[in-house]
Amino acid sequence: MLITFLLSLVITAISSCPKGAEVTVEEVLDKIESVQISSLTASVYYTRTDPILDRREIRTGRLLFRKSEGKREAAILFDTLIIGRRRETKQKHYIFSGRWMAEVDHDKKQFIKRELVGPDQEDVDPFELGSGPIPLPIGQSKKSVLDKFDVTFIEKPTEGPLEKLDSSVVGLHLVPKAKEEWEYINLFYDHESWLPLGVETVELDGTIRVSRLSDMQIDALNNEDSALLSIETPNPKEWSIDIQKLQRSTP
Repeated sequence: MLITFLLSLVITAISSCPKGAEVTVEEVLDKIESVQISSLTASVYYTRTDPILDRREIRTGRLLFRKSEGKREAAILFDTLIIGRRRETKQKHYIFSGRWMAEVDHDKKQFIKRELVGPDQEDVDPFELGSGPIPLPIGQSKKSVLDKFDVTFIEKPTEGPLEKLDSSVVGLHLVPKAKEEWEYINLFYDHESWLPLGVETVELDGTIRVSRLSDMQIDALNNEDSALLSIETPNPKEWSIDIQKLQRSTP
């Protein structure tokens, strides 16, 4: 599902650092863990290839991220959909915040808010590998990655959306130790800033999802973008509201 994917973005500048071929996987994961940012915006180019229907859809838009007082929030705003030769303007707005995610249709004024975890559980990190809905870790601990994945280096793709990445990117190939959703995940990072620039996931059913990020802005979130990260319920007199709470088992 698009929601479960969406949708893996992370450091202030580091002085020059050797490429992946000159360092170990653990050293690269240390760099990723050391990332400290308060916000990020980026353009996103997303593709989903369905192996059964042999169909590929392409979406373009923006990704927003904010970290405040330990809480991580993210939003993805798609504005264009391409399937085959058909291209249309089609907005999709997803917000991930704490225990909740929301799907917002601005044209139809529909607001759907889903509870991801209960109030007594830890908030969801939208980018955390193995837990969040978007496998794109920002500052995730090395231990949590190695506990769940076998990690090796991988070369930049020579075809597809990620072939446009710079040749200096550092690629990580992650194979889940417990294969419940993904066959593998490939992550590609800028070797100086350690910002993730691309992610490819292959699911157990063969579905392939690829995202390429560009035009990143760090710690420069404006008021308009901040509003797009808000998961507050809009005015029910003007919007159709659907709040879906997590089903809780009775003792």
